Amino acid sequence: MSYNLNLSDFIGSNVSIQVKIEDLQEFANMLMLGAKSIAREEAEAAARADQLLTIDEATKLLSVSKMTLHRWDHNGILKKVEIGGKRRYRKSDIERLAGCKL
Repeated sequence: MSYNLNLSDFIGSNVSIQVKIEDLQEFANMLMLGAKSIAREEAEAAARADQLLTIDEATKLLSVSKMTLHRWDHNGILKKVEIGGKRRYRKSDIERLAGCKL
């Protein structure tokens, strides 16, 4: 026999619930799969957001000149990331500045 219970109704109560081990294992597996899926989605979103863009990519996305990017870096509006002597810009910073996901 199966019952659909709202467990929040029992908070603060002294209640015992009997559960088959197989059901408990299935529930635990469902929780783990859900947690893994959420973690994977968050990691993928972070990787996309932290993607480094070239100067040309940044100017194109923001519709500004290279000089404007240089001036924004100097004024602290959009900080560059130097890798091997080359300027890069974090996509997440550009999206924040643009006010949207690009």
